[in-house]
Amino acid sequence: MSDTASTLNPPHAIPALLQQLQQAQPQAQIAVLHFTPDQASIGMARKGVPVHIEHFPQLSLDALTRACFAGPGPTAQQLEQAIELIEDDIQPARLDLRQFLVFASGPQAARLKQWIAHSSGHDSHALSLEQVESAFNLYADATVGAAAAGLAAQAGPDSPLKDTQLGAYLLLLRECLHHLHITHIQLLCEH
Repeated sequence: MSDTASTLNPPHAIPALLQQLQQAQPQAQIAVLHFTPDQASIGMARKGVPVHIEHFPQLSLDALTRACFAGPGPTAQQLEQAIELIEDDIQPARLDLRQFLVFASGPQAARLKQWIAHSSGHDSHALSLEQVESAFNLYADATVGAAAAGLAAQAGPDSPLKDTQLGAYLLLLRECLHHLHITHIQLLCEH
């Protein structure tokens, strides 16, 4: 997957990525959750059907962090505000991806994989809904607890507590898994 993942950044690469994944899994319905600092998109491909992409401009990592994650780490109120913003944006699309093989891409995918491997010992590109939920709860508990205790400012520069884009990426994945009926995702990580 690393060859495929290296072409993920430009918006026009999403249809090409979907086609590559579809060729590798010709019988599967493929979906890609693509979240970057400047875009949020969900692309879908099915055999014999043109690629379809839904765009969610308010949910780019930059827009989400600006709107909801002020300060060194999000507060419980900011996390709830972000959840509501994501739900308000994705639910009207009425996407149901339960029959799809779902991939997640973007620059934070590798950081998320690394952080989950470090925090839980699970070192795989495949993540279940429960693993994403556990990772989000750990992130939320740590950041909200650290923010409340004033510890976020003391965290090292590589700490997930300081990485609001990682938090936004993880929250986007969590909400998509919940609301789009996804039970597993595969992280596409750039190497």
